Amino acid sequence: MFSHFRFPLSFPRLSWFAALAALPLTVTAVPVGTTSTATSSPALNPHIGVTTHFVRKMKAFQHWDPDVYIPLIADLGAGWVRDEIVWAWMEKSRGNYEIPAKDRKWLDLAERHGIKVILTLSASNGKLYEDPYDPDAYAKAAAFLATELKGKLHAIEVLNEPYHWYAKAYGEGTTLGGDLYGRDKNGEEESWLKRYVVLLNKTAEAVKAANPDMKVIGLGGFPAMNMRMITMGLSSQVDGITLHPYSYRITPEIVPYATSEENFKRNGGRQTADTEGTFASLIRYSREFSAKHNGPKETWLTEWGWSTKRDAVDTRSNFSGFTEEAQAAYTLRRFMEGQGLGVEVSTMYSLLDNRNSWRTPERSEFFSDDNFGLLRDDGTPKPAFAAVRRLARETIGLTPGGKLRYTLTATTKRPDHQVFAARDGTRLRAPDRVISYQFTDAAGRPVIAFWSMERISDQSPRSADLEIDVSLEEIHAEAFDLLTGRIYEPVATEKEGKLFFKDIAVPPHPVLLRLLPR
Repeated sequence: MFSHFRFPLSFPRLSWFAALAALPLTVTAVPVGTTSTATSSPALNPHIGVTTHFVRKMKAFQHWDPDVYIPLIADLGAGWVRDEIVWAWMEKSRGNYEIPAKDRKWLDLAERHGIKVILTLSASNGKLYEDPYDPDAYAKAAAFLATELKGKLHAIEVLNEPYHWYAKAYGEGTTLGGDLYGRDKNGEEESWLKRYVVLLNKTAEAVKAANPDMKVIGLGGFPAMNMRMITMGLSSQVDGITLHPYSYRITPEIVPYATSEENFKRNGGRQTADTEGTFASLIRYSREFSAKHNGPKETWLTEWGWSTKRDAVDTRSNFSGFTEEAQAAYTLRRFMEGQGLGVEVSTMYSLLDNRNSWRTPERSEFFSDDNFGLLRDDGTPKPAFAAVRRLARETIGLTPGGKLRYTLTATTKRPDHQVFAARDGTRLRAPDRVISYQFTDAAGRPVIAFWSMERISDQSPRSADLEIDVSLEEIHAEAFDLLTGRIYEPVATEKEGKLFFKDIAVPPHPVLLRLLPR
């Protein structure tokens, strides 16, 4: 979503909305004697983050005031921000580097709030180098960042979505007729893929030589592109693979990379996901493929989200516009599933709506890129802000996995009648199933996260039977609704010596079920 267009215009500094930091954590119906595990001054969640535009390189980003919004990120509980630094602004003459003052200011502020930072070293430097992405020059600039910003910067991402501007510099990529599989119009593999692998490897080696503790992450292509690049050989100094798993027009558990006979051929005999296109299979296949080819072990999701734009007959987009309520539920589901799958870091796009990107002011509400924020462009919160704030607190200390044996079986149907026709020709639907992930909390107690994978609608929560292999005499359960903040004890009975919840409510957003000793 980062753009490389520049606008010299600026907006007045925003001085409003300091009161957002006092936003209540929950709107809660709490039984007497029941309290949340969240604290008023929480630690930051090390697995979740938000994408930001404190770089303010475009007209659409001028309202991103770090003095206003970095404290709100800390209040949100997000442990990471992902932003960018423009290479050509940092290196204005060959071999001479300086961090722009406005970048250093927000980085200092993030450090004071304990927020970790991913920086994409972005854009080209064609004024200084014949090759606008000269790999040796880029690597040296990244190494400078790794030393100059030690303690303030924690991960360097090697370019953003290189199939766009990077590939275009060499006459290739998706803007010039290339496909989602890294192929040109004739079905041949494009040369930018190999170029990028050289760039990534040289950068990783230079950065690690300068600062061994700095994370280096990259690829950031569509899954099939990533697989092609992995087969070309990634340096052992590359820590993680970046993915941007947008769901575009469907629910979080589905991504538009389902396998099919035709897709299998297009991708050189490789699968990027299962036949449904599940997010879980995308992560699993990516990890397995990387391991097979001695690639990075870590997975970093550095962009994804749901736009709350409005649809109109004269606007076209790959993204549907979703209600703010759907955005909140889907964002929770993606964060929760990412934690269940053990994703190292997941940063959603984005903290704040942009302003009038490439559009006239009166049309901004119809432009998808302007409307992905947890906050509206005036800083007022959408429902997703409080929801993510709640999740960030409640999931700190949760480790995926556990020894608990249980079954969760839906007893009602929620079929999806709205087909998503993906660009690759596959037809996708939201699964008519409930999903769950098991965790262990910091005290060693089991926690189950569950929700329905249906689309958001006007229906009440569906029902499911939950059977847990523990005794009712030893354990009681406390449920925490991450969307509403409600804490309650679901009705439990004993069935053949096991804890049993008949027709437990399973909403289309995550509920945490904590099993506590009596």
